[in-house]
Amino acid sequence: MTEATPTSVGEMRKSGLVKLDGEDVYSIWVKTACSNHNAPQLRRLADVCDRFARGYVLFSTRQIPIIPFVKLADIDAVREELARDELELDRCGPTVRNINVCYDDRICPDAVIDSISLAAKLDNYFHEESRHKIKIGVAGCAKDCVVTRVLSDFGFVAIERDGSVGYDCFIGGRLGVKPFLGVKIAEHLSEEQSERLVSRGFELMRAEGRIEERLADVIVRLGVNEVKRRLTSDLVSGEAVKPAGCPATNHDAVTGKMTIRASAVCGEVTSEQLRAIADIAENYGLGFAHFVVRGSPEIPGVDRRHLEVIAKELEAVDMPLLEDGLDNLQSCFGNYCTENNADPQSLLRRIDEEARKMDFSGPKVAISAAGCPNSCGVAQLNDIGFYGVVEPEIVTANCNGCGICVPVCKRHAITVNGGVATIDLDECRHCGPCIAICPFDAIRAKRRGFAVFVGGETGEDTRLGQQITEFVTEDEAFGMAERCLGTIQERAENAAAIIDQIGLSEFKSVLLAGEE
Repeated sequence: MTEATPTSVGEMRKSGLVKLDGEDVYSIWVKTACSNHNAPQLRRLADVCDRFARGYVLFSTRQIPIIPFVKLADIDAVREELARDELELDRCGPTVRNINVCYDDRICPDAVIDSISLAAKLDNYFHEESRHKIKIGVAGCAKDCVVTRVLSDFGFVAIERDGSVGYDCFIGGRLGVKPFLGVKIAEHLSEEQSERLVSRGFELMRAEGRIEERLADVIVRLGVNEVKRRLTSDLVSGEAVKPAGCPATNHDAVTGKMTIRASAVCGEVTSEQLRAIADIAENYGLGFAHFVVRGSPEIPGVDRRHLEVIAKELEAVDMPLLEDGLDNLQSCFGNYCTENNADPQSLLRRIDEEARKMDFSGPKVAISAAGCPNSCGVAQLNDIGFYGVVEPEIVTANCNGCGICVPVCKRHAITVNGGVATIDLDECRHCGPCIAICPFDAIRAKRRGFAVFVGGETGEDTRLGQQITEFVTEDEAFGMAERCLGTIQERAENAAAIIDQIGLSEFKSVLLAGEE
């Protein structure tokens, strides 16, 4: 490929190539078929990582593998290698993204429907032209393991009512600097009605969506009732959609078997670990692995008799099984992302080590971190979560009022008045692109650190965590996580339940003890 220009970098993002921090290094986003990879695909990923990158992948909250540190000149060769096992690139930016989905009812004992069937059909929208970022998620039960209520513009959750199963539809979910909890607009939809609702949604975005808008923005601008009317009208007519291919569909019903999960701290999996997962899936499972929203690999269809030998094979590649207690610690690119404000990997690895030392054995606890408020590490969906922040400061002597910073602010917090940029600090979420884009050093970083969120929860009672402080150091953030784990272990309840009992203010005082 030729040298990347600012314009081509933006176009490259739409085709699954994202520039990283450093000279001539990119990440390649690989699409999954219904959030699964078969054993040959896992081995192919491992080979590509060893040959063209640094020997590991990052599994993101979109349930896809991302290969970091690929040189621009090698991208075409990587594409060719991936295609040998039917792997194509995912996308980033204003375009349709990979479908998030959990297991079907032949694998998961909690699933009430074949969620893969709907997801495989909606996966056809991946190649739909769009000026907008559109994410779609399908959950097979009310537990909503793929967090459709927050992570999807169009989210479908299978619910059983009065002996009949259908999909509830939530729209507008997103995190980032303008988080939005999805709104339920329909209940008990059939698979066909769900397909048509998404089709109406694409029509709405083409007709009403403005540049850079997500569905949540359209809902805010037009109103929930108007959007609901336009999406739910005439869900009867429409052409049938054929499902896309998916390795999770070629199996019989699984009975008396289990699904195992392995730890992948920060969502990072080495090439050696990928090969081990492929071997285990092939030898003891159904021949494929599923990567969940929190970045850890799962291998379904395993006989309990093989659990001990599987554990040993995973331990040999430093990948312990995940059990009750601390869930997988998920992160984003972190310190190799161009928008990074803090180092989430360093923080999470310290927390993981501390949890092992204290032999944490409380209820299932979720902790994650992201390098910036885009929150690719889903910071607001945890008992305690973190993302990196930077406070911008205008240097008026350097500002000529050019306004280049105005359009990059997603919160519309920057205006130019009297030839000088002004930042509305109440609207600012401390993400940092305004600092990075200014060519005159007129916006500088006043301070950096982590923002801290507590009480986030997923499932039937999904709620976003509340921010309790920001601009804390890594050491301070680690101390808060340590106290949070101690409190949860002592009370044997998650953070959301504790906050409901003692109040946010009291819980905050426990976590901030010694930090002020």
